[in-house]
Amino acid sequence: MLQLPELRQELPASTPEEAARLTELAQLLATTAPLPDVRDLAPAVRQLFPEPAYEVGCGGSHIWLHRADEAGRLACIIDRHQ
Repeated sequence: MLQLPELRQELPASTPEEAARLTELAQLLATTAPLPDVRDLAPAVRQLFPEPAYEVGCGGSHIWLHRADEAGRLACIIDRHQ
């Protein structure tokens, strides 16, 4: 079954630049065709939110995004049907 990526922002943007990156990420997800696995988007997320300022990783069926200096997730990308 193909997965439709959905962005779940968990913290507000801390800067205008970060807000712009989150908007760009939302637009990317809105225009992405269904995927075999949402984790396939991790490289694109890492390009938008590069180290060392951000950490991007994958869980069982999702992508998580943290600011490097904070413990809480900034956002998570999941399959819309979860």
